[in-house]
Amino acid sequence: MRILITGSTGFLGEKLAENLLKQGHHLYLIVRSQPKADTLLKSLHSYKENITFLLGNLADEKLGMSDDTIQELTGQVDVIYHTAALLSFDESKREELVHVNVNGTKNVLAFADRINIKRFIHVSTAYTLGTRDTGVEELYPETQDFRNSYEETKAKAEHLVMSYKEKFDVLVMRPAIIIGDSDTGEAKTTFGLYGIIRTIQILKKKSERKSSDHMYRLVLNENSVSNLVPVDYVVRVLTLGLTHGQTKTVYNITNPNPPTNKMTFNAIVNALNFDKVKLIPNEEKHTLTQEELNMHKPIEVFKEYLNTSVRFEDNNTQNLLKEHGFEPLNMNQKMLERIVGGFINK
Repeated sequence: MRILITGSTGFLGEKLAENLLKQGHHLYLIVRSQPKADTLLKSLHSYKENITFLLGNLADEKLGMSDDTIQELTGQVDVIYHTAALLSFDESKREELVHVNVNGTKNVLAFADRINIKRFIHVSTAYTLGTRDTGVEELYPETQDFRNSYEETKAKAEHLVMSYKEKFDVLVMRPAIIIGDSDTGEAKTTFGLYGIIRTIQILKKKSERKSSDHMYRLVLNENSVSNLVPVDYVVRVLTLGLTHGQTKTVYNITNPNPPTNKMTFNAIVNALNFDKVKLIPNEEKHTLTQEELNMHKPIEVFKEYLNTSVRFEDNNTQNLLKEHGFEPLNMNQKMLERIVGGFINK
């Protein structure tokens, strides 16, 4: 098939592109600059004959492409995977989040309609549920309460996608917190789990410099769960959506049995061989020293996600996997340690 991908220079986008190329598809990859294309090509060099790079920008009308380029693409692209987005919980970036996540999606949809595609697969986030404690495989109201502008803009983008359901097939696929490959641990991201890893790595270096037995405290409710999903699992579901996903359908790509923060913490300290840090609940945060408060800065932005448990329904995703011979995700302690260890020891 002929597939166009936005966001192919991102962690998930690159992994998705690699998997689709392995299956023999021809890809049109939108990149913002030639240097970005050159960097991506180094990773995908083995498949260069099946890659066409398109210089463009989601924020621009017609994605910044000329009428001639659009004419060349018309009728030549079967499917669009829209993975590009701005991921930030910084409220000072609200205007930019709207510009990229909402207006950018609007531009990609208009572009898709213009070049006569057959299917549009929108990669959203499981956290468009806002402040609810249960996620469902349906669109959420745009007027509900959200934790931040990122969630809100991604929810609005989902509604835009579904508004095109009479023009071409539309699917909304919502990964939870994406982490490294379940076999190798490879990850090109600094969010969520990796903020915690970075914080504990810093503490280990401090402890080694001081040669002390000082015990550091990290605010993390140990019984809360973080919905972590390996990137290869997400790519598998996204790829199944190419030919087997049902139109007008939402798929939560989430972890049926997410690890507790205690499990994740143990995997990190074991991989780092560092036992001079312990978890304390959020209620005890007021007892932290200034040094400990400073060390929390890398993970402060994730605190609402790290200390709140959410349950996600994922029947659509499980049915998609089962129908095509795949097992549901089973992230046990061994897999979690392999992912964390693979990243730390790379």
